Amino acid sequence: MFLDRDGATFRTRVSRDIRIPTADPGVTLSADLYRPVTGEAVPGLVTVQPYRKDFLAGGSYAGPAQWFAERGYASLVVDHRGTGASDGQRRAEFDRGEGDDAVAAIDWIAAQPWCTGAVGAWGISYAANTTLRAASLRPANLRAAVAVAHGLDAGRDSIHPDGARGDLHALANRGSAMLLQQLLPPLSGYADPDAQRRWRTRLRTQRPMVLDYARSPADDPVWAERAIDGDRIVIPVLCAGGWRDSFTHAVIDAYERIRGPKRLVMGPWGHVMPQDSAHHPVDFLELMAQWWDHWLRGVPNDAMAAPPVVLHLDGPRPQWRGYAQWPPPGRGTVLAADGDTLVPAAPDTPGRPPGPHLPDPSVGTLRGLAGLGLGEACPPRDQHDDDLRSLCATGAPIGADLLLAGRPQILVRLAPDEDGRIAPPPRLVARLCGVDPSGRSTLITAGTLRPGTAEEEQTITLRPVHHRVPAGTRLRIALGTADFPRLTPLCGDGAVRIAGMRLVLPVTDEHAGTEADLPVPAAGVPRRPGAAAPSWRVERDHTRGATTVTVASEVPHTVSADGHVYRLTSRLRAHLPGGAPQAVVTSGTHTAEVWLHSGERVWASASVRCTQDALRAHGVVRIGEFTLFEAEWTAELTREQHRPCSSAVTAR
Repeated sequence: MFLDRDGATFRTRVSRDIRIPTADPGVTLSADLYRPVTGEAVPGLVTVQPYRKDFLAGGSYAGPAQWFAERGYASLVVDHRGTGASDGQRRAEFDRGEGDDAVAAIDWIAAQPWCTGAVGAWGISYAANTTLRAASLRPANLRAAVAVAHGLDAGRDSIHPDGARGDLHALANRGSAMLLQQLLPPLSGYADPDAQRRWRTRLRTQRPMVLDYARSPADDPVWAERAIDGDRIVIPVLCAGGWRDSFTHAVIDAYERIRGPKRLVMGPWGHVMPQDSAHHPVDFLELMAQWWDHWLRGVPNDAMAAPPVVLHLDGPRPQWRGYAQWPPPGRGTVLAADGDTLVPAAPDTPGRPPGPHLPDPSVGTLRGLAGLGLGEACPPRDQHDDDLRSLCATGAPIGADLLLAGRPQILVRLAPDEDGRIAPPPRLVARLCGVDPSGRSTLITAGTLRPGTAEEEQTITLRPVHHRVPAGTRLRIALGTADFPRLTPLCGDGAVRIAGMRLVLPVTDEHAGTEADLPVPAAGVPRRPGAAAPSWRVERDHTRGATTVTVASEVPHTVSADGHVYRLTSRLRAHLPGGAPQAVVTSGTHTAEVWLHSGERVWASASVRCTQDALRAHGVVRIGEFTLFEAEWTAELTREQHRPCSSAVTAR
């Protein structure tokens, strides 16, 4: 139990399956309400999420909701329309209409007699996106928000990473995981006739969300339509993200575009709540409570008194540093390629390219698998072998530490082809690494560009960093067209003709920031239940040249709020045959076994398999030995490929 600001302990009351009306007659949303037992009106908090509050990911909001109720906030956890116990059919993911349903929940709680009318919205990942969308609609009672590990443009940030095709996360992993949630019976109110009706209707009529991703490639205008306008967000927003997450750029981009009072906290975390991280966790619920106290209750505190930008600095001397702005003030330091060497240069130096190099579609396996719903389990490894397969330039050992803070850039000058034309490749992937005296290559940051024009010079903006490069380190840039398995390999052969490269580093003075202090988790801080550490394996068949990446994970027996027991397993696999990117296969399977307290056993499995040209999804539900439901869906996929030409990445 926790104390409120007056020193009194709040008991709490939980009401499940509260029905929230929407603008559509006959469609209500299901919410679980966590209320402090008090005769006074209290502020409200709202989380709207698509992961079923009776299941693992959605259920992880129960702990924080209870925690905030004990501190004097009424917390509402809401299932998206068409998911869990909410009515209706699911909209396409990240659809604008999701904001309307979030506003309906905000308006509902604000209108209750036990609520002061001041409401905050928050969430992690998808729920953060829903929070920001609601904020952009400017409902009158939404006074503040907290967004963790997501941003404004889901098409670029999540579905088609960096605007490129990426089957592993959006299609194979997330696609099969969301299909499994659609297949499973209700774990809250299983015997309720309305719950059974919703479930069985969706089995018959609702198509998997992954089909929408398949029919809407990265350049489809629908993704621009589903992006959120950050300029419309004028309420106070606390943005938080992790340097080990794939959404680093998304969180910082949202922070830059939001117009209202704001704060940015970036830690050494993966795709987890900051209190759940294995790397310097902080008591993020306490930070959120401070934010709510200030903006919803008007309590004077340090919510905005501290530096607005607080960044963790990893390395041999880890610390938190506060800055007045993002990016911190600094200077651009330029290094240009002189053959395979990086040398200090003037800003407009074109550089001389490294020697010829054959492209390798398997580059990227050592970068890790951040942001795949795997938390922090698949971090980057030594980049040396991927460096050998890339077009590299490496500098001399630096004489003093460099503090990087901002977005590094790699400028690539393209050479004309035999016909004198500039023919940009469909994709450029660049990594910035630090090579220590032993030869170990550590990934600092990376970036992907899909050139939209035939300009001679292309700029690859890398993901934001706050990183100290120790003295004695050699900086290395590595260029190619692959980031496997995060991105689906390009089809066909193609020459990327490089005439020069240079690196622009955002260097910040060591004295630009101040030391900052964030609270460490206290005993009793709710932590998200999760899977055991997954196994991550990269296999290379040097005889055939094939590369296979496999990730297997398991959630052990877990008890739902209604007393049902379930167990989950998942397996992701990306297989790249040697020399044949056109034959790549990426697949994901999520399986659940549920022991209902009625004695019934439910088994459900969802799988998605992607080739370069097609997607196949399969789902099955069995109760005991009886197959209740089985179906298969297919969709065409659009290839990303080189134009036909020679198979060498060349430099001249």
